[in-house]
Amino acid sequence: MKTKSILIIAATLLIGFALGFLTNGLLTKQRISKFVDRGGYQGFKMRAMEIIRPDQSQVTDIEPILEKYAQKVQESIAESKYEMKNIHDEMIQELEPYLDDQQIQRLEFVHRKFERAWDRHRGPRHHNRSRPRDFRE
Repeated sequence: MKTKSILIIAATLLIGFALGFLTNGLLTKQRISKFVDRGGYQGFKMRAMEIIRPDQSQVTDIEPILEKYAQKVQESIAESKYEMKNIHDEMIQELEPYLDDQQIQRLEFVHRKFERAWDRHRGPRHHNRSRPRDFRE
């Protein structure tokens, strides 16, 4: 009887721990995604509207202005990403004589992972780039 109670309590604790762990991971992922999404075109407009809280008569006048600046923000983000990619490529070129193939592949793999994560949140790429070697090759 005693072992049955202990097993039930242990199973309940394990299930509770697993559910808590999974829930926390999901909530964290959603918060990060929401934070990243707020940095782009739509996020800029939404944030500005939340701050201003315009009434109906103001919305028609304010919306075109916010559109213009949201586009500028989006272009600035795209330029920044392009510049970061160029800086990383220059760094790899400068490091290449000192690193072996596996070290270079690890650097490129991590950079590619970052780019894919960025692209998932920012949409299509805005520049042409060569494909780096695959880390798993």
